[in-house]
Amino acid sequence: MKRLTWYHELGFYSNPFSIKPAAFHNELMGQEKLIDKINEKLSDVQSVLLSGRYGTGKTTVMKGITSKFGGKREVIYYNCNQSDELIDYDKLLIGAGGFFRRLFRIRKKNMIILLDEAQEMNESDMDNLVKYKEQGFFRSVVVVGNDIEMTPELESFIGNNKIKVGEINEDEAVKIIRKRIGEIGIISDKMLAKVFSKDKNPRAFLKNCEDLCRYAYENGEEEVKEKYINEILA
Repeated sequence: MKRLTWYHELGFYSNPFSIKPAAFHNELMGQEKLIDKINEKLSDVQSVLLSGRYGTGKTTVMKGITSKFGGKREVIYYNCNQSDELIDYDKLLIGAGGFFRRLFRIRKKNMIILLDEAQEMNESDMDNLVKYKEQGFFRSVVVVGNDIEMTPELESFIGNNKIKVGEINEDEAVKIIRKRIGEIGIISDKMLAKVFSKDKNPRAFLKNCEDLCRYAYENGEEEVKEKYINEILA
C-alpha cells in the first residue's frame, strides 16, 4: 500500500502550500484583480511594464494574459534569456501566423508581444521593438522582469503603466493560507504572521509554511511552535 504523505494524513488531497502557479490558479499571489487590470490595458492598446522579484507571481500574471488573448492567436511570448543574439522579431511575427503566412514569410501585424526576463534585453532589442511597434506589428508590449533599464524610446511607450507584482501585506499573507487550509489548527494566525516577517516574498512564505507544517506533523506535534520558526527559518 502506498504510504500517505503528511498533507494526505491531514486531510488534503494535494499539497496546500504548493508554489506551482497552476495549483491554485490565479490565487497564488492574490493577483486576480491585477490580471484584469493588465488585460484591460491591453484591450485598450496600451503597453505595460510588469516588474517584481522571483517568486512574486509574474508567471501567474503572464498566464492570465495568454489565457485571455492566446486563444485568438494575438500573443507572442518570448523569453529574452534564451539567446545571446538580437531578438529576431521578423521570425516571431512570421511564426505567429498560419500556414500560408509562414510559407510566404508574411509578418503578422497587430500583435501583443510578451517579453519575459526583459532585463536581459540590450538597447538594440529595445530600439527595434519600438520600431516594430511604430510600424503596426505590435499593438501592445508587455515587458516583464526585474531591475529593467529601458531606453527613453521604450519608456515613452510604457508611460505610467508600470506595475509591480507581489506586494502583499501581513493580513493578505494570512488570508492566502487560510483560503488554502481553512481553520485547521496546525498553524495559527500568530505563527503565520511570524513566518511572514522572516521573508515577505510570497513564494518563500508558502515554502516556509510548508516546511514548518511538515516538520510539526513529522515530529508528532499538533501545531507549529515558535521554536520551530527560530530553528528552521533562522
